Amino acid sequence: MKKILFVFVCVFAALQLSAQQPNISNPDFEQWTTASYPAGWTTSISGSITGIPLIGSYPLSFNFATRVTDAHSGNYALKLQAKSLDLSLFGGPEITVPGIAQLGTAGSFSVSLETIQTLMSIDSTTDISSLIQNMDMDELSSLANIFSKGEPFNMVPTAMKAWVKYLPPVGEVDTMLALIGAYREGETSMILMGDMPESYGYFALTDRVENYTEITVPLQYNEEDVNCDSLVIVFMSSSFMNANTATELYIDDISFEFDYMSVESTERIAMNLYPNPAADYMMISLDNQLDMYDVTVYDMNGRQIKKLEGLTGNTRMAVDELSAGTYFLKVQQAGNTTVRKFVVE
Repeated sequence: MKKILFVFVCVFAALQLSAQQPNISNPDFEQWTTASYPAGWTTSISGSITGIPLIGSYPLSFNFATRVTDAHSGNYALKLQAKSLDLSLFGGPEITVPGIAQLGTAGSFSVSLETIQTLMSIDSTTDISSLIQNMDMDELSSLANIFSKGEPFNMVPTAMKAWVKYLPPVGEVDTMLALIGAYREGETSMILMGDMPESYGYFALTDRVENYTEITVPLQYNEEDVNCDSLVIVFMSSSFMNANTATELYIDDISFEFDYMSVESTERIAMNLYPNPAADYMMISLDNQLDMYDVTVYDMNGRQIKKLEGLTGNTRMAVDELSAGTYFLKVQQAGNTTVRKFVVE
């Protein structure tokens, strides 16, 4: 049987299950297509800037990643650094982009120099909504291509962890960012543009960290709906406003926590499950026999196995079609939720 991927309840509030959790592509950065491109991640931006005096259009390509042997564990880690492009000889600006690593794949863009200059002028006082409304929608759509939609993932983590070293130049201030978004169908995957999903996490680090240190990025999540369709993860070596090409961000060994609320804190429906363990069937008996309720069964991978809706009274639920193992049963009644673990023999 696969190791635990989905932990919805704990026996006690202080208990945290330590079994292996689900993960993403290349979480330890051991796999590289080349020495500059980690498998499963986008660490580059490519496209073209139009409307530049003297030359018209200019192709732009930044790759921020380097494979390094200075790792927390294993053979390799990812190092990110900002990159610059000086267009002053052609009447344009110097462009500095922070080092960015995104889970999944991304496309290319084509925008005007005017749009680039507008974006570079953004600061903490800028009204982003008004600025976007006055920009060319086609160019904004083009820019959206550089943002990854992440990769398929079926459970919302309660936290993401990673081992990092952060080395801005001594005596200088810089800010590393880590963002994670758990998206459901219908939500727009634009976490870098400020369109946060219902479940997301955000972490900023300004201190210089010379040795690998584990960071934790807690997620805001909806305990009533812990499933998602995809996971978007972004690491940035600097802020967009003051990207520093000398700052180095090392990333290794990404993992997740799924320590949802304990049985005691979610036990809002009084009920009995029997027999447990079960072989052929299980009886679900609620103290509240009047209000209708729904029952959902999940396997240990977080996949929904079956759902029964509009139930009243006691319910005899067949389990003989389920493989032997451990499952979670979620009951929802009158706005309350309770989750129980049961075993099929």
